[in-house]
Amino acid sequence: MDDNGKHLIAGLWRGKEEAFAYVFRLYYGPLLNYAGRILKDTELANDVVQECFCKLYERRKELKEELEVRPYLYKSVYNSCMDAIKHQKVRDNYINQELLDFYFSKVIETPEAEQALLEEDLRGAIQDAIDKLPERCREIFVLSKMEGLSNKQISEQLNISIKTVESQMTTAFVRLRKELGWLLCIILFQNF
Repeated sequence: MDDNGKHLIAGLWRGKEEAFAYVFRLYYGPLLNYAGRILKDTELANDVVQECFCKLYERRKELKEELEVRPYLYKSVYNSCMDAIKHQKVRDNYINQELLDFYFSKVIETPEAEQALLEEDLRGAIQDAIDKLPERCREIFVLSKMEGLSNKQISEQLNISIKTVESQMTTAFVRLRKELGWLLCIILFQNF
């Protein structure tokens, strides 16, 4: 079958299954690849291409004899991809706006909620940074800063020298400073 021929267009126009099957087999893979490169989402690309084939079938009576199927399908997929991208941006903006509305209507109105949210975020960031410390370093840091033990108490409890405790605390502070940056000042002044 010639995809540019009147025979194919006539078959599509009449709803002939073999004409649609031929077009589908010939173009589905390349169109899916094309849509995937535009959308960078295989599932969405698959939906777009399938929808374009459905539209081709639904609009078969509108096809002109001189229509070239390949450019028609690529143009249809391109337009659908652009619509999908616009829809995604609108949806993302809507979701972001809903979050902002919630934030400004609920959180900002109550300073206690704002403070609780800040403290929760801070605790999470601190805990993540502490969890990234080497095991022994983390253990010494927790004993010192969270349990309030002195360097001497830590050295006795872990059966290590005070110099080792000091060295591990220095390592902990260097890594936490690198990981948390400006939050380090808050860490030192807040009771964690």
